[in-house]
Amino acid sequence: MFKKILSFLNVPGHIKRWIYKTKLKKSREEKKKDDILIQVINIMIVVIILAGLVYVNFLYAARIILVPILSILALITFFTVSWIKRKKRVEVYGNKVTKLVLKDDDGRITREWDIGNRTSCLIGKKTRTNEVDIDLSDAVYSSLISRQHAVLNNVGNTWYFEDIGSSNGSGIKRKGENRKFKVESGKPYEVKTGDILYIANTRLYLR
Repeated sequence: MFKKILSFLNVPGHIKRWIYKTKLKKSREEKKKDDILIQVINIMIVVIILAGLVYVNFLYAARIILVPILSILALITFFTVSWIKRKKRVEVYGNKVTKLVLKDDDGRITREWDIGNRTSCLIGKKTRTNEVDIDLSDAVYSSLISRQHAVLNNVGNTWYFEDIGSSNGSGIKRKGENRKFKVESGKPYEVKTGDILYIANTRLYLR
């Protein structure tokens, strides 16, 4: 009870969580704008192709010329869209971490989250007043997890893990190492595929 009161009175921690929530909201809005831009570009390409076909059809009576022109336009469209998607994927994917995996004590996968198209992920427990990207409410040791426990950020093509003032702390176990280490609250740590994140006693595998 006393620990909960202290957590409630932790004003700096509340301010820091509010800042992270603001950053996450901004990141989602920017991603939405990027998706809209790609859709607009795709529509413009289709319009240009249709306009070209109408023009060629008007110019030439011989319809057979439409076949090679249509093929060329289709190839241009395909390579343009592929290049845009590839460029976007390079910017977002970072070091190729695409999934967070939750396992039970027997090593069985109980939940997976696709984070390949994200730039930030808030880890914690979802409530009526608290939205998170990685909801661990159903984890075995969920009682030890804070509502806003930690965050994953993709910055400069690199993923970083940061505890944001949780009650029971976080840790990291590097790929190929036998021991985990406790992270300092408010300090970002670079993470890669094969690493394990400890959210209190709950393990999240990076893939």
